[in-house]
Amino acid sequence: MNQAIYTDIRRVEHVPGFHDAELIGIEHRPDKRELELCFRRVGGERESLRFLGVIALRTVDFAAQNVASRLLISPKYSFSPGEVRNWLEWLGGRVDSRPVAITSEKIEQCFQQLQTGQQSLFVLEPSCGAEMAVLCGSVELKS
Repeated sequence: MNQAIYTDIRRVEHVPGFHDAELIGIEHRPDKRELELCFRRVGGERESLRFLGVIALRTVDFAAQNVASRLLISPKYSFSPGEVRNWLEWLGGRVDSRPVAITSEKIEQCFQQLQTGQQSLFVLEPSCGAEMAVLCGSVELKS
C-alpha cells in the first residue's frame, strides 16, 4: 500500500514553487478540521498541502481553471500585522455581507501566534480562478 508522507512545512527546507500551478482538487473534512489541496505544477508534477486544525477558511471564484500566482504560507512567508488584519477580515467576510470587525487585540494575538508557529496562515493569490485563505494549526506538504 502506498502511504503518503506529510512533512510539516516548517521542516521543509525548500518549498516547491507553485507559480502557475493549477488547483485541481479540494478535500474538506470539517469533522476532522482538515483541508487538503492538490495542485498540478507546470511540468505535470502533483503537490498536495494538508491543513490541520482548521480555524477558518474561505474560497471564492473556484472555476473551471484555477491557477496560482503565488502561495503565501507562514512561517515561510512573514505576514505583516497589516496583512494579518486584511486576511482575518477577508476570512470573516462573505460576498453578500460586510466583514466582521476584528479587534486590534485579536489581530495582535493572531500575529504573535503566527510568529511563534502556534498557528499558520495560508493565502492563494490567483492568476485566474480561486482565491483562498486558511487559518489553521499547521500546514503539511505531501511528498
